[in-house]
Amino acid sequence: MHICFIGEFPHQGQPVGGISMYIRNTANLLVENGHRVTVLSFSETVEGWEHQSPFALYRVHPKKWKFFNFWRIAREQHRVLKALHAIHPIDAVETPESGLCFLPKISGVRYVIRLHGGHMFFARALGQAMKSWPTWQEIQSFKKADAIVGVSAYVLAETKHYITGGKPMQVIFNGVNTQLFSPQQKVPTAYRDIVFVGWLVPKKGPAFLLKAFLQLANDFPDTRIHFYGRDTKTVSGASYWESLLQTVPADLLPRIFFHGNVPNEELPKIINYAFCCVYPSQMEAMPVAWLEVMACGQLLIAGDAGPAREIIQHGINGLLCQPTDAADIAAQLRRALEHPEDVQQMREQARQMVLQRFALATVLQQNLQFWKM
Repeated sequence: MHICFIGEFPHQGQPVGGISMYIRNTANLLVENGHRVTVLSFSETVEGWEHQSPFALYRVHPKKWKFFNFWRIAREQHRVLKALHAIHPIDAVETPESGLCFLPKISGVRYVIRLHGGHMFFARALGQAMKSWPTWQEIQSFKKADAIVGVSAYVLAETKHYITGGKPMQVIFNGVNTQLFSPQQKVPTAYRDIVFVGWLVPKKGPAFLLKAFLQLANDFPDTRIHFYGRDTKTVSGASYWESLLQTVPADLLPRIFFHGNVPNEELPKIINYAFCCVYPSQMEAMPVAWLEVMACGQLLIAGDAGPAREIIQHGINGLLCQPTDAADIAAQLRRALEHPEDVQQMREQARQMVLQRFALATVLQQNLQFWKM
């Protein structure tokens, strides 16, 4: 098959998000299994073919024109796809929620939207007002799709209200590289490190996690907390990380660390060396970051929202917390810190669950069947 993905795909060394990680993992595995893959993505600096191996990657520069960039980008994508189709016929084109809005379709090609969590989904889930422009784009895009994939049952259920036409819909979970993200021998240390990986934005819950740590830090003097990910700005333009530190007593500052972005390839070591990972997100669609933790056979404490219960059985293969309740996050941390024997059992169950349900090879077969429908 020849599959074309349209979506974010960072340059070398840039932060890797959930969509780009899905595209990279799936593209590499498709090529390994004898299929052809083309990725159309964006770049602030260049336009054209970036590479042809192991899969083809074409960059569109989104800011050549001052106005109507959305139209120009879609026409450029269509031009590239049409030329490719004439040489290597395309079986399916896949985009996130709004990706088909302005994209002309090629006859005989199946156009699939994968619901990674778009504007309408997060606005609805977080109780925010929907903005007219991105809402219109997603609705128009849904109308043009031939089929819809949800990365979780939750994201599909919450989005299908806006999809008309009786299109085929299916839940296919995100997969995780269980060879890269696997258990490693832990290095003995005097500390039990708590790890957060993600953008420093309110909906990811770093403020509530830090508050929870402060509530139990004195009871567990061997604990430290590490934050990995991109810093952002507050409404006033200040560093979000610096604003968090203003709440920390001076004597606890030496136990709190911010490391910024790290390459995805370094995360298995970071995850494995931790005591546990805590990701108290207020909403997700199907977070690859959670699966990476569990694939490492590590304890994950995650926000009990959205699709969390599609992954985590509380007390069996992980722990769930109320993401906006620092006291509950602290309670789940305390439970883990006081019962290490239970933690080890949950780690083992997490790894087995991911191998059974989220391994890349398993998910790939589901996708191939859906693209062929």
